[in-house]
Amino acid sequence: MASIYWYCSLTVIGVITAIFVMYKKRYITEISTFIIFYLFATCITWLCEFTVLGIFNGYAYKPGVFTDPWAENITAHLLLNSALWPGAALLFAAYSLRYTGITIITIIFILLEYLFEILGIYEQYWWNYYMSAILVVVFLVVSKKWFIKMNKIRHGFTRNFTFFMVAMFIIHFPFAITLLLGKQYYDVGLVDNVYRSSTIFIVIYQFVESLLLMFFVCILKKWYWKLVPFFIAFIGHGILAYMNILVFQDEWNLFYTFILYTISICVFILLEKYTLKPQLELIEK
Repeated sequence: MASIYWYCSLTVIGVITAIFVMYKKRYITEISTFIIFYLFATCITWLCEFTVLGIFNGYAYKPGVFTDPWAENITAHLLLNSALWPGAALLFAAYSLRYTGITIITIIFILLEYLFEILGIYEQYWWNYYMSAILVVVFLVVSKKWFIKMNKIRHGFTRNFTFFMVAMFIIHFPFAITLLLGKQYYDVGLVDNVYRSSTIFIVIYQFVESLLLMFFVCILKKWYWKLVPFFIAFIGHGILAYMNILVFQDEWNLFYTFILYTISICVFILLEKYTLKPQLELIEK
């Protein structure tokens, strides 16, 4: 079986798990809250892998789609960390699993990692299995605690931080895709690989950008503040393009990038408005 099918299989399992949990546990909270938690958990896994893989090069994925090793890493990262990990977090949190559950999930993850290495579609450098086990346990425990907290405390830091992570996911995802499709990249020369260099730059850039998006949308409630993130996105990427840091390819241009930003910011504004509402608003309705 081709390498990519193994990765896609785990992605499908993660998505099906998430859908199953949302349906079976729809009585404990709103479906929209499950979705927000799923996006939150996805972003947490993204940032963890950005650190371990993107910055410190702990291992390598080999889905067999690209010839460039870092395009391979990004592809597998998007598949696994957008489905399998958040799906497991949702299962663990929604069903309030305890020691047996966390043990079983951890063992499954380690066995999958071992299987992928045996198949030659994954390779460890300085990373090791015990590190993965620790990371799975910490991720599941923290995710469960945050799921409980974000359901009970739908205001202040808890809500704002949750949406900060959601903003990061929504803003970053389209740019990871356009990078893989060869539409645009960031010529900053941080490392000797354009995929890795672009990813390091844009993740840090959009981390700050997402923080500002959360601030103007979630904290400053007046409608006109919601216009500021659009200006930040347009001016910021306009400057990057003018300085030849943002480079376009294959008939892509700045207008298309602006469209992606517009859609992403609008989606975030709608999610913030209609999901994870404070309990007082729910009671009044």
